[in-house]
Amino acid sequence: MKSMGMLFVLIFWAIVFVVLSLILGLITLPFSYFLCKRQRKRKMVLSFLTPGVFIGIYAVSSFVCMIIIAIILGSDIGIGDSWSIPLKNGYELTSVDTPEYANINSRNDPLKENLIDGITHIQVVGDSVIGKGADGNYFIFNLQNGDKEDNLSYQNFATKMKSRSITLVNNNTYYWEQRKVPYIIAGIFCLLITILAIKTLWRIGLIY
Repeated sequence: MKSMGMLFVLIFWAIVFVVLSLILGLITLPFSYFLCKRQRKRKMVLSFLTPGVFIGIYAVSSFVCMIIIAIILGSDIGIGDSWSIPLKNGYELTSVDTPEYANINSRNDPLKENLIDGITHIQVVGDSVIGKGADGNYFIFNLQNGDKEDNLSYQNFATKMKSRSITLVNNNTYYWEQRKVPYIIAGIFCLLITILAIKTLWRIGLIY
């Protein structure tokens, strides 16, 4: 199911990128025709190819980086219909179809039984995960021994947390915060590779 969802997403974006590349390539033709007097035909061809090469190289290099980041973090790749991000001591936060509702599972459990489900907001505090469920109740899950306290009212929840700061975030925000820095670094790296490839394309294209 996961592979089918990922395959569908890849096919969808491949079609979008091909169509976008063709449209942008056609848009560049009149500009290169009127602005380029020397080597006009060659520059028109290069102008037409540039958007497709840019989008293709950036997309492929980004996908490779997403796979590498997923391996390093132990998370999902970032596309498809399932999400996962590791917690401490062999636990993970997972969701299917939409990250709006998430679950806590043991990574070593082949059945992937939900230890806490219906999570809408989450925060990691020391060796515990705290959060809020879809039913409006709160929970505390100990990542060291697997003990949990759920169905807590906010008053009971706040009392158990004592003086610790409670800054719950929604699942989307938590997923993004865990991979934000590597994604930004990878995005810049992929952009540099793509720009270098475009410069090489034009340099070779204008010589031969």
